[in-house]
Amino acid sequence: MKNMKDISTLVFIVDVDANKHQTTQAVKKLCDMDVAKVNTLIRPDGEKKAYV
Repeated sequence: MKNMKDISTLVFIVDVDANKHQTTQAVKKLCDMDVAKVNTLIRPDGEKKAYV
């Protein structure tokens, strides 16, 4: 089982047209932190979620 420190993930609702690079840059600017990876998905209601 993973520790919470190991799986700390933030979830954002982003623009559907935003790509992973743009999402990474926005998170760096807003949260002032390094981003290891970004996973995205488009929800059935049409919104896009980014897991950072």
